[in-house]
Amino acid sequence: MTIDMSQFHGVFLEESAEHLDDIEHLLMALDPEQPEIEDLNCIFRAAHSIKGGAGIFGFDALISVTHVMENLFDQARQGQFNISQKVVDELLVVVDTLRRLLGAYGSNEPVDWQLVADATATVNSLLQPAAVKVEPDTGFGFFEPLASAAEDTAFGFFEPLPEVTADDGFGFFEPLDGPAQSATAGQSEQASPVVVPPAPASAKEADAKASSAEGEQKIIVERRKTDNDTSSIRVDIHKVDSLVNLVGELVITQSMLTLIGEELAEHLSERLATALRELERNTRDLQEGIMSIRMLPMSFVFNRFPRVVRDLSQKLSKQVELVIEGGHTEIDKSLIEKLVDPLTHLVRNSLDHGIEPAETRRALGKPETGKLLLKAEQKGGNILISVQDDGGGLNRTKIIAKARERGIEISDSAPDSDVWQLIMAPGFSTAEQVTDVSGRGVGMDVVRRNIESMGGKIDISSVTGQGSGIHVRLPLTLAILDGMSVSVSDQQFIVPLVNIVESVQPLPEHLMLISNQQMLFLRDLYWPIVKLGELMQLPDAIKDPLVGILVLVESSRNRFAMLVDDLLGQQQVVIKSLEQHYRRVDGVAGATIMGDGSVALILDVESLADIPATSIN
Repeated sequence: MTIDMSQFHGVFLEESAEHLDDIEHLLMALDPEQPEIEDLNCIFRAAHSIKGGAGIFGFDALISVTHVMENLFDQARQGQFNISQKVVDELLVVVDTLRRLLGAYGSNEPVDWQLVADATATVNSLLQPAAVKVEPDTGFGFFEPLASAAEDTAFGFFEPLPEVTADDGFGFFEPLDGPAQSATAGQSEQASPVVVPPAPASAKEADAKASSAEGEQKIIVERRKTDNDTSSIRVDIHKVDSLVNLVGELVITQSMLTLIGEELAEHLSERLATALRELERNTRDLQEGIMSIRMLPMSFVFNRFPRVVRDLSQKLSKQVELVIEGGHTEIDKSLIEKLVDPLTHLVRNSLDHGIEPAETRRALGKPETGKLLLKAEQKGGNILISVQDDGGGLNRTKIIAKARERGIEISDSAPDSDVWQLIMAPGFSTAEQVTDVSGRGVGMDVVRRNIESMGGKIDISSVTGQGSGIHVRLPLTLAILDGMSVSVSDQQFIVPLVNIVESVQPLPEHLMLISNQQMLFLRDLYWPIVKLGELMQLPDAIKDPLVGILVLVESSRNRFAMLVDDLLGQQQVVIKSLEQHYRRVDGVAGATIMGDGSVALILDVESLADIPATSIN
C-alpha cells in the first residue's frame, strides 16, 4: 500500500517553524563569551530534527542547509569551534533563509537554490577558519554521504544509531525520557531573550513559543503535563471555532427556555427555574472553558520582537534594551494574528523617532542604552497593550505646526491628548527626512484603522524628554461581546459596553442648536445628538430627546449622544457575521440572536456618527 506523505507536510512545516523559533531565541540569548553547552545542544537537536523530517519528504534544500548547521554546532558543543557575535549574526540570517525555504515548500513554490548555496557557503566559511573539515554532500540532496560515527550514515532517510543526545523523532515525536530532550523541552529550560544586545532574560517567558508562520491554521492547546505526557496537543482552529459557535447557540437556547419558563404555571415554573439556573451555570462554565481554548498568550506576538529590536537597533546604531512584561496574558487567537503588523510599526517608530542615539542620550544625562517596554495586562473584559520608550517624547509645537500646514485646525490651548491624536491622521509625519524605516506618514493611520477594526482604541501619552507610550485597548475576544440592549421603535440594538460613557434623560437647558446640529451640553462638553431611529429609518422611533434617552458613547475618533427609545439591560451576546449571512450594512458590526429568537443588530460605534441618515437601507 502506498502512503501519501503529503498529508503530513503541514505537521512537519509547523514543527519546523517552531524549531526555527527555538533556534532564533537561543541564538539571541547566547553569550558568545561563555555559551551554555545545553543551549548548543538544543540548537543542534533542533537543526537535526528539521533535517530528519526533511529527509522523509525529500525536501533537499532544507537538508543541505541544516546539515552544515549541524556540523557547526556539533563542533561548538565539543569545544572545537568558538561562537562569536559575528557567528550569531550570520546564523540568524541563515535561520531567515530556512524560513523562506519552509515557506516555499509550504506553498509549493520553486526553491531558490541560490539561497541554499549562499546559506551553506556562509556556514562553511564560518567553519573553515577553525580548520574544520566539512564533508561535501554527495547524496544528491537526498542521501547523506558515508561519514564518521559523528555524522549521519542513513542516507538522509533513516537516522543512524545516535548518541544519547540525538533526537530521533524527525520533528514529529518526542524521545523517551532520559538525557536526550527535545528542542522544545530544551527551550523551556531557557529564558526568552528580552535584551538587545543579546542577554539572558527572565525565566517566566520561557514556556512561550512564537508562532511565526503566516496564515497558521492550528492552535496549541495547553493541558496538564505528566511524566509520560506531552504538554500540548494540536487542534485545527476551525474545530475550535465550531465549538465556540455551538456554545453560542446553546446560550441562545438557554435564554429561550428561560422565557418559556416565565410563562408556565407557578408550580411548574419553580421546578423549571431551578433546572434552568443549573443549566445557565453549566452553560457559562462551558462557554468560558471553550473560549479559553481559543486564548493564546501574548508571548506568541512578543517573542518575535527581540529579533526585530536587535536588527533595527544595529541598523540605526542605537543601544536598546527591550523589556517584555505580561507575556502570559491571554488574548483571542484571531486578535493575535491581526496584532503583529500594528505592534511591529509601533516598535519601529519608537526605535527610529523615540529613542535617541547614545551620544545624544549621554549629553542629556541619560543612560546610553535606551529602554523599550512591551507590556500586556488584562483589565476587566479588555486587554491593554503598551509600547513605551524613554526617548525624547512627542514635540507638541512641531505637531501643531505640521497640523496647520496640512489644514487641520487645532487650538494652541488644546489638551495634550487631542494633540497626540493628530499623529494618526492620514499622511501625518513630523520626520525631517524619509528613511526605509519610517517617515512617510502612512503608518500610524494604518495602525489606527487596524486597531479600530478589532473593536479597539488607542491612547497616547508623552512627556517631553522622558519618553512616550502608545496604549492599545482591545476586547479579549471577538466572539463574545458585553453590550447594552436598547430599543428603537419595535427593534432591538446592541451598543458595545466599552463605548458607553453614561445614559441620561436631558433637561431642556442641556439642549441647544449649533450650525443646524442639535447638541447636548453636559459637564462642560458638547455632544452632537445622533438619532438612531432616523439612521435606521424607523418611522415610529422617538425623535424628541426630552422624551427618549440619550446614550453617551465615545469612540477613538469622536463622541456623540445617541437617541434611543429605551434601555433594555446589559447582557453578553454572541457575535454573528452579518456579511456571511446577508450583506454588509453601514454602521453595523454584526448581529446576535436574542432569547426570544429575534435578531438584534450590533452597532459599530466607530463609524455610526459619520453615516448620513439616507445611506442605510
